[in-house]
Amino acid sequence: MSNIYSFTTAPDSILPSVGGKGASLIKLTRLKLPVPEGYVISTDATSEEVVSFVNTLSTKCTYAVRSSAINEDGAGASFAGQYETITDVKAPDVIEAIKAVQSSSDSNRVHEYSDSMGFNSCGIGVVVQRFVKPTFAGVIFTSDVITGSSRYIVGNYVRGEGEDLVSGSKNAMEFRMDAIKYSYEGPSEFKSFAKKLYKYCSVIKDAYKCPMDIEWAVSEGKVYILQARPITTLNRANDATFDINGSLGGEYLLTKTNVGEIFMKPVSPMTYSALNKINEFVGMPYALDFIKGQAYMNISVLCSMQMALGVSEKKAFNNIRDLVGNLPEGIKVPVFPFDGKAFKKHLFKLIFSKNKSTLTRSEKSEMVRNLAEIARAMIDDIRKINDNASLMSYWEDVMLPRLNDGLSSVLAECGLQMVPLFSTRKKLTKITGEDLANRLCGSSVGILESMKPLLMLEDIVNGKVTSSEYMDACGQRCVNEMELSEKHPYEIPGYVDAAIEDYKSSGVSMYSMVKQREDEYAAAVSEFKSQYPSKAKWLDREMARFIGANKFREEIRSKGVWLFCVLREFLLGAGRINNIGDDIFMLYIDEAFLLIKGDKSVLQHIDARRYNVTKNESYDSFPGLIYGRFDPEEYMKSSDKRRDFYCSSNIDVNLSSDVKGFPGAVGRVEGIARVITDISHIDELQSGEILVTSATNIGWTVAFHKVSAIVTDIGAPLSHAAIVAREFGIPAVVGSGNATTVIKTGDRIIVDGGSGTVQILSAESDV
Repeated sequence: MSNIYSFTTAPDSILPSVGGKGASLIKLTRLKLPVPEGYVISTDATSEEVVSFVNTLSTKCTYAVRSSAINEDGAGASFAGQYETITDVKAPDVIEAIKAVQSSSDSNRVHEYSDSMGFNSCGIGVVVQRFVKPTFAGVIFTSDVITGSSRYIVGNYVRGEGEDLVSGSKNAMEFRMDAIKYSYEGPSEFKSFAKKLYKYCSVIKDAYKCPMDIEWAVSEGKVYILQARPITTLNRANDATFDINGSLGGEYLLTKTNVGEIFMKPVSPMTYSALNKINEFVGMPYALDFIKGQAYMNISVLCSMQMALGVSEKKAFNNIRDLVGNLPEGIKVPVFPFDGKAFKKHLFKLIFSKNKSTLTRSEKSEMVRNLAEIARAMIDDIRKINDNASLMSYWEDVMLPRLNDGLSSVLAECGLQMVPLFSTRKKLTKITGEDLANRLCGSSVGILESMKPLLMLEDIVNGKVTSSEYMDACGQRCVNEMELSEKHPYEIPGYVDAAIEDYKSSGVSMYSMVKQREDEYAAAVSEFKSQYPSKAKWLDREMARFIGANKFREEIRSKGVWLFCVLREFLLGAGRINNIGDDIFMLYIDEAFLLIKGDKSVLQHIDARRYNVTKNESYDSFPGLIYGRFDPEEYMKSSDKRRDFYCSSNIDVNLSSDVKGFPGAVGRVEGIARVITDISHIDELQSGEILVTSATNIGWTVAFHKVSAIVTDIGAPLSHAAIVAREFGIPAVVGSGNATTVIKTGDRIIVDGGSGTVQILSAESDV
């Protein structure tokens, strides 16, 4: 019977034709869960096959006969309760029960539900399963269906069959279990079965990698799993059309700090898929998440991961505060169960991978030094390739090994070099207080890589370097440098000439600003040593490590962008060879490789994805901090929407109208504000104005010669605006959250980079 299989013997080839419920029961059985034994009848089964199958059924038990339509119990729609289910059926009556279930696909309620969900009828399979007579039967949700929170697993049950629960003919008993540290709250009669159900829920959620709606029963003292389906209201993505809203996948706290500086416009499908690969590589799915293409760091993932490794809930956030910034008063990071054992196992495999680089430590150091040259050589090679076979061969034989070696080398070089970025300020503050600690950490560390795009323009003007040398050093750096579909300066004819003309018009010497910063740092060091002479050598050691960490971080970031450029060139080559041009960026990374291997079916979703890419680019920038479920359409309709914070829960949050953030770079400046939220309007910035913006990144650096101070919504002490501004001696307040909401262009304001405060002296209408 090639169209009828038991749960244990069903091959993968039959899964598309047995419907959602049947496929799920097969998967649950493969997970070694206690699923009552049963069979799947595919949509292609003939009446002769069904009769022959029914004749093999045992007369010693009864059966449950259930629908398993192709669209049923999927991530997009559940069809729960729409089709017929017949329980406690004797073997001789199974054929009639199968007919009744199949005919239910023509019912009015099924057609109405299908129409409302936009589905067409694709056939109906049937599940025939040994019926277990329940003592208790119910459903359990691994996440709250309203808020998305997975802190608690919530369920309800009735005594007897679960159909009484669905129909509402019996009042349900409710219970819940803490999903992070197991505990049970509910009727005592069910307590002895709860922990077993809890374990099964954890296995199912980990296997499906999404919040689940699970049907279960207790019969003769044993817990059985009857069905599991994704919670459709918590569906975070339609990958086919590139309709992504990560806030719908759970109850999370999402921030644009740091990632909002890197991805300043919605990402393409290709970049989205590449970044998801990075999430998978580090073992933290959705640590970098997206809402309609706009990138967010998932604070909940970072905190939950630490808690799974034994860090307290309070300390987990404090450990990453410098990366993600402060939270509004009243907000607590929502956390969820994170599989610490699986994460440790993943890290072990990553560190001791069979495919890990074979380079020695010295070879890795050399590779990091030469990363830019290696990348440019690969770009030259790729541009000469004109067929798919050669392109694939180059990927397998050259690119993949070098990218693997490059990543391994970067990780090896990082080692403990980054630790001072997080620890030095705290150590100094304990000794001398915040003011002097900020002046020391707002120190001159020489010429950082992120300063070169501006400083080397002055070098060109003074005849110290050539335009070609500028491109070798800075040709990869731009506003959207990690967006694979974006052109970089090295690809744009005349880029340097245009940048030089703009720089000349300012009449400012950035090197003189750097020298002034060096003098201020020397004064701060002298002040510390005079107050704490016994710690003079200690300070030299600490600051040397801090300076080295800052330089290394910026150097690695700069060279790492070249690796993205190599991947971009490879993809451009695939688009050129396969005659789809830039549409290659409407594919996902795995689809690009399938295309190179000759699979044209991957092109079917390009139009739908291009439509959503265009739609994503039409949205305003979403809030820098989002708590819970976020609806972009409702946000766009709002007349009083805030750019700083959005919360979907009824939490008492204190959102101050004062503009206060992190001390980014010391100094006090009074001037006129210029609010610019998109770099395409950077030409509106006038010399001497105070730049107020959501965030800055390397692409904004070339305009820093015009500004007298900087204020950002997004940021933390380790953000781009803070690091670069303090090295140029530009007073800065970062991570205020609400600067672009409260301040308007033309307002006269005072920026105090030492205290992290901004004072509005007069509004634009008063000037």
